[in-house]
Amino acid sequence: MKKLSLLLTAFLLISASAIARPRTLWMVGDGVMAHYTDSTGPCGWVQAMEGYWNKRMKIVNEAELGLSLRAFVTDDGFKRIEKKPNRTIMFIQFGTNDLKEYNVGDYSSLDAFNRRLMEIIDLAYKNKVNVVLCTPLAQPYYHNGVLIERLGAYAEAIRRVGQYKHVGVVDLEKLTREWLSSMTEEEAAEYYVTFDVAKGEYQLNAAGAAKVASLAKQAILDVDSKKLKRIIRKK
Repeated sequence: MKKLSLLLTAFLLISASAIARPRTLWMVGDGVMAHYTDSTGPCGWVQAMEGYWNKRMKIVNEAELGLSLRAFVTDDGFKRIEKKPNRTIMFIQFGTNDLKEYNVGDYSSLDAFNRRLMEIIDLAYKNKVNVVLCTPLAQPYYHNGVLIERLGAYAEAIRRVGQYKHVGVVDLEKLTREWLSSMTEEEAAEYYVTFDVAKGEYQLNAAGAAKVASLAKQAILDVDSKKLKRIIRKK
């Protein structure tokens, strides 16, 4: 009886330790996801979500301005995955800088884009890292007053990979496309620090990042995953 009591106590202590241990949310993506320090400059949607995350989450934001999926993989992306602790949740958001018209050197065909995403998911699974795919933000590109979406093919590729690999997809492309479609180009410009989409130069300001953060919160809660729902702070 005494031995059983000791075993039960040990189990409860281990369980309590596991529950108390912060869970890492690892952000990997491009400039719309990155963290910025200048309060008057660009703002990433992840940093704007500060008030939404569960307090037990440890946010590690390694998104970079100009980063593409190809660059992440060909640099040291795989090694970085292997070094992450168990139970890490990896948010991935790429697509914009993989477009040939913006970044010829880092261009990814849709086939290559799909393959790299699946390689990341397989390696992450092997290392007990959970993957969440985020579709890229819709671009504020208008023609004759109508929003023209140029990242739709990449967003759809991400949705299909998520479905095929059974991982959560936070569909920010759909939500931001609907949001941008509800306003004029002039109105949309109020949410960006730089606004020259033809040159690929557009970055969210604090107001724009706050709006996208609210959409991201809802998109995360909409994913059919109890694990993801727990990373959002309860009211």
